[in-house]
Amino acid sequence: MTFTRRQFAGLTLAATATAALGATPALAGSDVRKGTLSGRQGYNVTGTVKVKKVDGKTKVVLADDYVFDPAKNPPDIKIGFGSGEKYAKGSKIHDKLTVKKGEATFEVPAGIDTDKYDELYIYCEQFTVILAVAPLK
Repeated sequence: MTFTRRQFAGLTLAATATAALGATPALAGSDVRKGTLSGRQGYNVTGTVKVKKVDGKTKVVLADDYVFDPAKNPPDIKIGFGSGEKYAKGSKIHDKLTVKKGEATFEVPAGIDTDKYDELYIYCEQFTVILAVAPLK
């Protein structure tokens, strides 16, 4: 793509004005994907999740509205990624999810390319059961 000097100057002014007003430029939106968890297999799991790229690292954020079914306690809860309600082996981001309510942030290991997946999962690794899914947009 080629810009004229006038177009480039206009883009520069727009970016400067946006930054001065404290807003995030539209181009930065690709660094954050969001989704809403919904339970599976009889589990009541709700809340917002974000997958963010910050300073070369990818993070999964469970928002403060996140709640994992308080009536259930599966033995081996994990967070991972996949598509089409199929968990992708090798996409696990931590050893065990112990947070049942509220905000939490997890760093995604460098070898996992989250852009390849369109869903985030909370699942029980021991029994290979998906407990909640959040489609990411």
